[in-house]
Amino acid sequence: MFVSKAEYRVNANFAQRNLENIKAFLPLALEHLRPGSSYSVSVSKDGRSFLHLFIHEAEQDVEILGEIPAFHQFLREVMEGCEIPPSMTSFAQI
Repeated sequence: MFVSKAEYRVNANFAQRNLENIKAFLPLALEHLRPGSSYSVSVSKDGRSFLHLFIHEAEQDVEILGEIPAFHQFLREVMEGCEIPPSMTSFAQI
């Protein structure tokens, strides 16, 4: 089992757009997940800090997101709207 974690903070004027982009790709991501995998996004109380957690069976499962055009749109825009860019961390279950 693997866990991929991304954390970032967006500019105040981009927060609503980021939520819209997440809502556009998240249902599609959930449809593409393999059994035993999950993907969730959380937002802090300030509405600007986001945490994405992707739990997946095989290391190569992270490639699933690349198959979703709305995810590419999300990535392009979030990189421009970030105050603190995404920090990616990967974990393997012990």
